[in-house]
Amino acid sequence: MGFLSYRKGLPLTFRITLAPLFGKAIWGWFGDLLDSVSIVTIVCGLCTSLGLGAKQIVGGMQRLSWLKNDMTEQETTDSTSWCIAIITGFATLSVISGLNFGVKTISQTAFLLGNFLLLTVFFLDAPWYLLNVMVQSLGYHIQHFIEIGFYTDAFAQLAKGEGAPNDGLGADPAWMDWWTIFYWGWWISWAPFVGTFMARISRGRTIRNVLLYTLSVPFGYSILWFGTFGGAAIRMHRRATFLSDMGLQLHQDADFYLHTSSDFRPAGAGKCYSVPESLNHPDYAAAGAYVTDMKVSPVCAFSWKDDAGYWFDLMGQYHGMGPFLVVVSLITTVLYFVTSSDSGSLVVDLIANNGQESHKVQQVFWALTEGAVAIALLRAGGQESLKALQSISICAGLPFTVIIMLMCSALWRALKVDQQHMPARDQRVDWALPLYGGIFDILEFVLTLGKSGLPQSSTVRDFFLGLFAPPLLLWKALRGLAALQAQQPKGTSENSQPSTVLQDGFMVAACGLTYSAWILLHILTGAKVEGASGLWGIAWTAFVGFAVLVASVRHCVRAHFKIEGSGLEDLVAALFFWPQTLAQMVQQVSQEPSSKWVTTGEEQLKQVEKKEAKMDATI
Repeated sequence: MGFLSYRKGLPLTFRITLAPLFGKAIWGWFGDLLDSVSIVTIVCGLCTSLGLGAKQIVGGMQRLSWLKNDMTEQETTDSTSWCIAIITGFATLSVISGLNFGVKTISQTAFLLGNFLLLTVFFLDAPWYLLNVMVQSLGYHIQHFIEIGFYTDAFAQLAKGEGAPNDGLGADPAWMDWWTIFYWGWWISWAPFVGTFMARISRGRTIRNVLLYTLSVPFGYSILWFGTFGGAAIRMHRRATFLSDMGLQLHQDADFYLHTSSDFRPAGAGKCYSVPESLNHPDYAAAGAYVTDMKVSPVCAFSWKDDAGYWFDLMGQYHGMGPFLVVVSLITTVLYFVTSSDSGSLVVDLIANNGQESHKVQQVFWALTEGAVAIALLRAGGQESLKALQSISICAGLPFTVIIMLMCSALWRALKVDQQHMPARDQRVDWALPLYGGIFDILEFVLTLGKSGLPQSSTVRDFFLGLFAPPLLLWKALRGLAALQAQQPKGTSENSQPSTVLQDGFMVAACGLTYSAWILLHILTGAKVEGASGLWGIAWTAFVGFAVLVASVRHCVRAHFKIEGSGLEDLVAALFFWPQTLAQMVQQVSQEPSSKWVTTGEEQLKQVEKKEAKMDATI
């Protein structure tokens, strides 16, 4: 986005990221759809963060007795909703005050308070141990980076009787669904927000600098953050488990060292233990047999029933400063979510206003919308509000994953054009009928209230022929291509041996057979014909064969006209848009043959190198 905006002068919106692939189409309905998906994705990601953060804030306020301990489900939902409303109110005021005052001040304050907690825990816990955790975790991450990146927990996701492990050691299938995939979706839903922000502050920097610093600095800070708090939390849990075991082993009472306090702890929360100076047992009387820090007490064991309280248990163990650190944590959490909401509102407003800053009223609208959606999800979810928040992130992240993959290809092409490894779009042959054109221009006609005009009747006709009679269009494309190849002068680099009628007839027959099999076998499966229950698998195999045939012909057409692309793009087009792909090929081979052939990227590069060599020789 930053490259195309600052280098090519395009507006800072998400639609421009696919300009190298779709050209001027990004200014039509397709670009509007892309920006709309980006806005929805950002709002969903922020709503998930607001909802989960507000639930944790309510838990912290209960620990401080700011809220009553025995709240009902409805009262908890109401309190969480009020937290979101207050955060949204502060975010709205921050948006109104402007980027340089409100947004910047709150974000810097939140960052400073977060670092205060980070350093406080680091020094009050066990610094040498935490440094060891960071180094060890970094090494583990590097060693297993590829493995974890491709790990899908395939066997654990099988049901009992379908191949799942029966030894009791397999993971819970829900783990991958509700945590790994949830976090993937959550992170991806933040991608347009963070990406737009990074693009906006990257003016004047090289792509190398952006990649280097965005990948290294956040990664290094994450090692410090998770190494400190994660390492301290694991140590606390292990100390609590040790005291429980010692109570049972030495005194036949697992709760012998149980910490007694009037402070509120939710039902199901892990037990906390007071750290004794000694264990009063001969086995642990020798020097070094039992070493502990009594000032880091009480230590609490974690329980999945109180996941919102993990952080506050950790803060409560340090030198009697628990209430103070919990208050600082609550303030920091609120400020972090305020700065996320206000900056997210500005980014959404920027995309919605075509890369230009709009009136404050529109910015306030987006800030209020984010809070309203988060509250609606919480109140609609009831007891399953957490699953509702997780589901919205996954649903938002899935479509944007496809957009990210297209963006990678688009950026690659943009860089090739910039480095003259590929001709610019206006200097190379392109499809006469793009995949997003033809019948899809009807959407543009409707959305522009008739200003763009209707598509040509031939493109609409060919689309439906491709849907109901694909062999007919494939025959037209093959024979048209053969005629063009026969017209090319012999000895030219573009010339290739035209196919015969028999060869084309074989391709068309195979196309008709596979396409018909796909439809008929599905009909037999749906009709529940005896012995036909597994025919749907063969049906989809036939469809893949049909798509491969169409993709191979598209590849030949593209190679003849020297249209940029790849075999993978041909296959994807044939799999998901075969009617339009067939119509596209027919329209392309119907073009008048041109004596001017556009050079490929490699040939263009050779011409540039020859010119440079001549200049060097002249000098």
